[in-house]
This record gives sequence, C-alpha cells and structure tokens, in this order.
Amino acid sequence: MAMTLHPLRTKILVEGDNLVSIIIEESEKQNIPLEDGDVIVIASKAVARVEGRMTKLENVKPSEKAHRIAKKTELEPEFVELVIRESEVIYGGVFRALLTLKNNVLQANAGIDSSNVPEGCAILLPENSTKSAHRIRNEIHQKTGRRVGVIIADSRTQPLRLGTTGFALGVAGIKPVIDERGRKDIYGKPLRITRKAVADNLACAAEILMGEGNEQTPVVIIKGAPTETTEEYVDESQMIIPREECMYFGTLFKQATAIKT
Repeated sequence: MAMTLHPLRTKILVEGDNLVSIIIEESEKQNIPLEDGDVIVIASKAVARVEGRMTKLENVKPSEKAHRIAKKTELEPEFVELVIRESEVIYGGVFRALLTLKNNVLQANAGIDSSNVPEGCAILLPENSTKSAHRIRNEIHQKTGRRVGVIIADSRTQPLRLGTTGFALGVAGIKPVIDERGRKDIYGKPLRITRKAVADNLACAAEILMGEGNEQTPVVIIKGAPTETTEEYVDESQMIIPREECMYFGTLFKQATAIKT
C-alpha cells in the first residue's frame, strides 16, 4: 500500500474545543475515515490553542534582560520575556529570532509564535506534547475503536538551510526512530550510525500540506506510512541525541569552549 497524505481542514480552533471530536467529525465529513495504522499529524499550535496556551502580550511585564535582548534582535520585549520564561537556555540570536534550548531541542524562540493568532497575542507550545499525543490517541481509540499513531508537529529551521521543515514534538502509537545500524547497504556493507527519524520525516511530509499561512489545515491523516506501531509509552527522550554526540551541537560547543579557554 502506497503512503498517502490527506489534509484535514477545520474551523479556527479556540480554547476548550474538543480537538478529537473535531478530527473525527471532519474526517468523516471530508470522506477520510480513520483506520487502524493511520498516523495523524497535528500542528502543535492547534493543540496549544485548545489547551489555552495563547497569551496577550499586554499582560506580560518584560524584565530588564528582556528589554536588552529585544533591542538587539528587534523583537517585542514582552515576546522576549515569554521566550526567557519558556527556555532552558538562550544561546544568542539574529534579527527577530533567538536560538533557544527547549525540552532539549534547539528551537527558535522556544517555539513561541505570533502567527495565526490575533494581533497582540503570542502562542506557546503545548505544556507537554508527549502527554497530549497519548491523550489524543487514547481518546480516538475510545471513540472510534481505531488504533492510530499521533504526532504533534512543529516547524523549525535547519543549520545553513533556507526555510522551515517539520519535526515531531510528541509521539504516540508509533516508534519515532528506527535503528538501522547493522543493516546492509546495497554493497553488503553494514550501516554504522544510521537511525531513521520516522516521526520527523512524517512531520515534514505533513508540513507541506499544513502550510504556515491561512490554509486552516492543522491536521494531516497519513495512510500507509512505513511505521512500526507500539502500545508502549513513547517518550520524547527517544528522539533526542546526547549533546556530545550531536554533530552540530557537539562540534560548535567544543569550538566555543576552546576559544574561551
């Protein structure tokens, strides 16, 4: 069975909406019935909206640190204050973007965004994308009897690459990474370091259909995806590589340390 992707249009979501009921109703209405083995990719901002993670900037009091950073990056001080609160580390920044560490993932502005929200507002990432993914999967099973995979996805940039790609913040029902070490290549040589980021790849595919503007398509149903299903609790740590093993982070961190010393 070939893999197919089916975008699901919804109304503009608001706090308190039952996202699962909306997904089920719209999938039936748009003739995309849910089946066992489907993978449902949901934009993180859709989850965040129904969970009440949108904030009015006028209600945020920026610190002196926020004012200093805002002046350098031309971001709003209130927005920067939210980034400071949500980040584990802020490494620096460029015009309108701060490089941050959030949940052990390098992201711009700790995943906080001001697009697709009312003027004067910002939206944070879901409080816990992993828990949200498992809750949504369980609720879909309870209401439909279907066992699906769920990916809560966001967008990010890649080092020295123009544009954004999708990646998985939270996953349930599928193995997010497949270890291919030991498999043979076409010449019979064993793969030594390859691990396939299945959840990230599916998030990227869905991102093309979701878009970043007014598409109003926060959900993509993927059928026939080459995934390994699991009933085990998938934790975000299964998608994280230790910093010292990361080609980008490990290399640059060592260089920065060497320069300082």
